Amino acid sequence: MTSKTSPFRISHRLSPQRPIRTAVLIASLLASGMVLAGLAQPASPEDVRRERAKSRLKDSRPAQERVAEQPRDLAPIDPALVDWYRATVTELADPAYEGRSPGSEGIERAADLIEARFKELGLVPAFPETITAADGTEVRDPNKTYRQHFSVGQENRATVTEMSIDGVPLDHATDFSVLAYSGTGDVAAEVAFAGYAIVTGPDGFLGFDANARFQDRIVLCLDKEPMDADGNSLWRDDGFSHHGTMTHKASALIRRGAKAVLIVTPPQTNDPRADILETVDSTRISRSGLDAKAPTFDAPVVHITPDIAQRILDRSGDPNLTLESLIEQANQGAVQTDIGGGPISVNIQIDTIDRVAFNLAGIFPGRGKLAHEYVVVGAHYDHVGYGQRGSASNNAGGALHPGADDNASGTTGMMLATQLVKERIAALPTDAPHRTFLFMAFSAEEIGLLGSLHYTKKPIVPIDRHVLMLNLDMIGRLESDLLELGGLDSSPALGPLIDPFIEASGLPVARETSVGSGRSDHASFEARAVPNIFFFTGLHPQYHRPEDTADLIDNEGAVRVALLCTDIAMAAATTNEPPIHRRNRAAAEDQNREPKVRLGILPANSGKGGVLVQRVFPDTSASDAGLQPHDRILSWDGTELKNTEDLRPRLVEHEPGDVVTLSVERGTEVIELDMTLRPIE
Repeated sequence: MTSKTSPFRISHRLSPQRPIRTAVLIASLLASGMVLAGLAQPASPEDVRRERAKSRLKDSRPAQERVAEQPRDLAPIDPALVDWYRATVTELADPAYEGRSPGSEGIERAADLIEARFKELGLVPAFPETITAADGTEVRDPNKTYRQHFSVGQENRATVTEMSIDGVPLDHATDFSVLAYSGTGDVAAEVAFAGYAIVTGPDGFLGFDANARFQDRIVLCLDKEPMDADGNSLWRDDGFSHHGTMTHKASALIRRGAKAVLIVTPPQTNDPRADILETVDSTRISRSGLDAKAPTFDAPVVHITPDIAQRILDRSGDPNLTLESLIEQANQGAVQTDIGGGPISVNIQIDTIDRVAFNLAGIFPGRGKLAHEYVVVGAHYDHVGYGQRGSASNNAGGALHPGADDNASGTTGMMLATQLVKERIAALPTDAPHRTFLFMAFSAEEIGLLGSLHYTKKPIVPIDRHVLMLNLDMIGRLESDLLELGGLDSSPALGPLIDPFIEASGLPVARETSVGSGRSDHASFEARAVPNIFFFTGLHPQYHRPEDTADLIDNEGAVRVALLCTDIAMAAATTNEPPIHRRNRAAAEDQNREPKVRLGILPANSGKGGVLVQRVFPDTSASDAGLQPHDRILSWDGTELKNTEDLRPRLVEHEPGDVVTLSVERGTEVIELDMTLRPIE
């Protein structure tokens, strides 16, 4: 084990503008009850998959690796590390971050926090930026920004959000909020009320008169459906039915001529989101395809607070016209009335824009002969937002998914490792060489590993100079269970590299993962033949559900995982011989091996691909098989030959006497020839 780190210096726990909210503690207490309630429900498909994965891991793991049953001695760790980790993972899982869905305002706040941390620790921005100088020339700064932007499709976004009553502007986000299916419109009109705006409900219920028309009106209606005094639905014993869906209300009113639709949630509604204004992000209803967009209507649709609804009603001059009285009437049946008091104004502009996400990355530059190579420590900081896409709950669409374990835990671990690596580098001798460290926070992992895929296609240095990728994804539930390490088969050097640090950590480890190898960002590096290790503490009942909250995180366990990751990262950065991916090692070994067989042709590259036969030497494998000058060899035992460089790897695979099948283009025909390989004499 390397030398013990110095005590952690906490100088910037959180962004100065982002204190930890008391709402997190309240939400955590509520969530613990929700979890217990959820466990009593029938097993979902995700529950079944999780248990099957754990069973498969246990059954397939060799007996000597099943070490979780016997707890091991764990070295003491600095309590300050645990305190900082707890504060930061709680911050990232705060409702203000809106579940960190790509393109949301919440993930922007998360990015600001991560970038502030990188700046505080002195990381060099990883990505270039081209700027236009005063004389018009373009200048490329190779280390200008921490952000690498990429597109994740298109979406509808409100670019103008204005509403006013009697000329007094209202505040977007606190007084009203635009919904995902709103249309564009600049409207000034009188207001009408239309009850629950339900076209048809149980027992023939109507929210407004059957022949109602709302031409030249802005229409105010109630969210949900008829309810009792305690705010529970009169139509369902649990929750609310589909009849009260906001999109149904907006569609019904706009079809009947409404110039704009205002929806207010009755204050007594028994729903955890009753006091929350819905937004474009929380009401986006597309579930399939990155480029799919929620449908839009032909008029503005906004959600308003009860206070704003009452301000509109007060303009009527009738003291008996209150929101409470209208709710009471609407619970009994159809309601339709003009409010009076003059027009109010609503101006909403909806545009289709590119949905942009970005990775964040910073560098600790290397030193000496190893500086040109890179060790990557990464985690994805996005999650599934309000669960419209990616939720494991069948009925949680629209509910905030805080993603404390997935993957606020890994993101916090990555930031902690950044601090620890900085301290380890400072403790090295000044002339000690080490590789460059690249710390990365990936976005859009939850919708297809898009951030890491983008980086591996557009890396800051050639991908073959990335010697190891360490991926921290869901490290917050260690407790007394196994730490699962995936990717160790990517290089035969990884086992010997990590063994001393696993032993010193005392952590029980499984050298494979219960979820397979392709479900997180290390898979993008694996595809480009970069050795990789995946740190993972397993699935759990709260995975991709609203109950994945910060109070359930094993903060001490996560810190131990980050410490182990740091040890491995430092070892990989300072060893003279880096781990080599198994595919690259096999190719290197092939290059060093001498073929035992001879083909017997003078080959050349063809402009159409394949290997062109310029000459066939007598008494050779080629002459025995009947190859002729001007033949073009297309494939070798079914493997395509792109050029002459593909011949040598084929030859070193074989022993004298092996028979191979060649696909050969001769004139206008493609024929197959069997060739018995002769030894080199």
